[in-house]
Amino acid sequence: MKNVIEKFKAEKAAIELKKSEMQDRQSEGIEEAYQTGKRIAERWVRKASYQELKDAVRRPNAKHDANYFSLMYSIYFTSLEKICPKESKRFKWVHNDAFVNGWREEVNKIWESIRDDINQ
Repeated sequence: MKNVIEKFKAEKAAIELKKSEMQDRQSEGIEEAYQTGKRIAERWVRKASYQELKDAVRRPNAKHDANYFSLMYSIYFTSLEKICPKESKRFKWVHNDAFVNGWREEVNKIWESIRDDINQ
């Protein structure tokens, strides 16, 4: 009986280890997608039109911004596919949300730094 219990404990430990490794790989993939999105933001800003840039910038009202972001999500990704096809293709089916969120966060940072120059 002790052998059976030890065998089950060993199997359970092996399963837990595999789950942990899968979660680590998953979180690494999400982080990589997010960082890639942030990296390509500057290239996207240089090639994007003024209207595309204004559309990507956060709205002052959080609820309106969340609704607008969900509405425009596919349009943002299409724009990213045109300007940065290699990176977009990599994250089209996996970790797409992290990729677009990283890109948008960096676009907002860039916008904050250049807003005064553009609006003059």
